[in-house]
Amino acid sequence: MLEALTGKVFATIVSLSVFLFSSYTGNDPAFRGLNSRAGEHYLQLRTSLVSAFDNDFPDVFKSGATIPVNFQLIIRNKSRTLLTRSYQNSVRYNPADAVFDVRTGGMNRKLQTASYPAMIAEVSGFECSLPYDPNWGNVTITLEASLPSVRFEQLQKKVDLMVLWKYQKPKISVQLNLQKIS
Repeated sequence: MLEALTGKVFATIVSLSVFLFSSYTGNDPAFRGLNSRAGEHYLQLRTSLVSAFDNDFPDVFKSGATIPVNFQLIIRNKSRTLLTRSYQNSVRYNPADAVFDVRTGGMNRKLQTASYPAMIAEVSGFECSLPYDPNWGNVTITLEASLPSVRFEQLQKKVDLMVLWKYQKPKISVQLNLQKIS
């Protein structure tokens, strides 16, 4: 048992080292269309990142470090900012149990999965429900994603993960009329 765990940790260090000290292939992240629904009192928003976690990300996610994905939501009416919110999804791989612990900030969900595709779907997703004022009228909703710098303890090195997105922050905007018809 101890040998298997040691082997997994060593394999993680080796693959992460190869990633950090070799050439990498960046991704071109983007958002799917931003779906919105204005209810009686709450505005629901939903989208997900595409082409964001390909190429070198399997090594990054399996490093054992917590990997955050940040989302910045801004709602404006003309040039006036009505609402600004920050959300964060995160994933951490547990090599001892071979599972990913995923947290999503928009809906405050926690998930544990051994499935890499299920983890990617969850950490890539953005969903939130927030109160709004119908008097806001016509608004522009903008959502932007980014990755922070993360310290990899195995290598004792901090890495700016935006390099894997070619320093591009995916962004999406939609126009929406929130006025209720009487």
